[in-house]
Amino acid sequence: KKGIASGAASADVEKLRRIVESADRVLKFTRDLVTYARPATEHPIPVCIHEILDQAVSFCEHVIEDTGAVVFKNYGAASTHVIGVKGQLVQVFVNLITNACHAMPLGAGRLTLETLSAGDERLVVRVVDNGRGIPEDNQARIFEPFFTTKGEGKGTGLGLSIVKNLVEQHRGTIGITSEIGAGTVFEVNLACRPDPQDSGA
Repeated sequence: KKGIASGAASADVEKLRRIVESADRVLKFTRDLVTYARPATEHPIPVCIHEILDQAVSFCEHVIEDTGAVVFKNYGAASTHVIGVKGQLVQVFVNLITNACHAMPLGAGRLTLETLSAGDERLVVRVVDNGRGIPEDNQARIFEPFFTTKGEGKGTGLGLSIVKNLVEQHRGTIGITSEIGAGTVFEVNLACRPDPQDSGA
């Protein structure tokens, strides 16, 4: 009887765990949808890109630790400020760092964050991983809403779509280069000068 009761209890615990996981996925999906549709309410201001990257790494600390990845910072940009909304830019790099960690081999991940100047008015951030890489056919679709290469229940397919949307709201661009078995590079190009159209705001 004790064995039967113990088995029933274990089954109940497993059911509860699955319910909680499902609820978490629904909550994350809902938040992603709201973020995707919500217009920016804050005005862009000069923000330090290195502080944004450091904060994003801090927010991703649990993911980095869980995957055993090592983070390298190669901050080489002469001008460290871009024009943007800090919280939104942090979200961009939290998404990119999280995706990179999930793609890299457990205990052997190497994630590099690089910044470099691209003239007086632009700054480039490169997020480089040594993960499994993304097939060429998928690279063309990676920023499409609801497209995901993750297994069922592991991704909403909105992460990179949100990233692209936020980057474009910042008058920026995002590109990808990837090689199967060698890794992926996401390159984010951002503005260092205010938009002239906003000068009267």
